[in-house]
Amino acid sequence: MILDKISKLNRYAYVPGVEDVVNFLNAGGYEKLEVGSYKISDLVTLKVQSYLTKEEPEELLLEAHREYLDLQMTVSGSEIFLFQSIDLGEDAIPYNPQKDVEFFTAPYYNTTVLDGTNFAIVFPNDLHNGSFMVDEQENVKKFVFKLKI
Repeated sequence: MILDKISKLNRYAYVPGVEDVVNFLNAGGYEKLEVGSYKISDLVTLKVQSYLTKEEPEELLLEAHREYLDLQMTVSGSEIFLFQSIDLGEDAIPYNPQKDVEFFTAPYYNTTVLDGTNFAIVFPNDLHNGSFMVDEQENVKKFVFKLKI
């Protein structure tokens, strides 16, 4: 997984689709996008999400993908983002190829805060889950760029 500042995203142009994301963000105007799905290029689809952050549940599932990388960043608000190596996970819900997702449990995981200044690139070997409150519940607008691999 890659965690870095949004201002440094162009450093990762070697990752397929990241250059398209950089060009999209540099063009501006994305703040006004409504919740939904937008095709950015042949390699990139943007999912705009909006939700209220929540408490972390006792039984937590972490997801992984096989066909797409996720590039996740909040546009407004902040959330706790969880991640772990897939090698430390245990199968919980089998792979669904239509949704490109499978779910795992993990005995422990790492956390970071996505706060509008940073991003996470999640690879197929990275388990992840987000939308958890930092100090208190807040509304979050989030971009999840799906990068075809």
